Amino acid sequence: MRWDPADPAQRRARYALLSGMWAVFFALFSWPYVALLLGALALYWGISALRATPRRPSPDAPAAPGAPAAPAGRPQTTAAVSGLVTAGLALVLVASTFTVQLVYRDYYTCVNDALTHEAKQSCDTLLPRELRGVLGTQNS
Repeated sequence: MRWDPADPAQRRARYALLSGMWAVFFALFSWPYVALLLGALALYWGISALRATPRRPSPDAPAAPGAPAAPAGRPQTTAAVSGLVTAGLALVLVASTFTVQLVYRDYYTCVNDALTHEAKQSCDTLLPRELRGVLGTQNS
């Protein structure tokens, strides 16, 4: 059996993969705090899964008839590395979101304080000309 749910290393590798994928999803759809939490968890679980040794079957346990021998590798490696990559991607997306909000704080403050649509559009002057189409309010 390749997937052993009782093996903590394999379980952490699967958790890392799932948590990393959800972290990327939440980072793309503007829930940065949830993405940050899931990305950090995926990073922790991925590293701990790669550092752990896989559980070996007990030599006293009888082998199932006709079952192939246990795989001689580390079945959790692919899932753990994939979890690390997706967690890293999610953390980069969250960090870039926070950096943009920190650098252009004046713009975001102006937009949040604007009472009318025209006032929101006048806040675009606080952005560089190249970013007005990306971050600006001209299309909304």
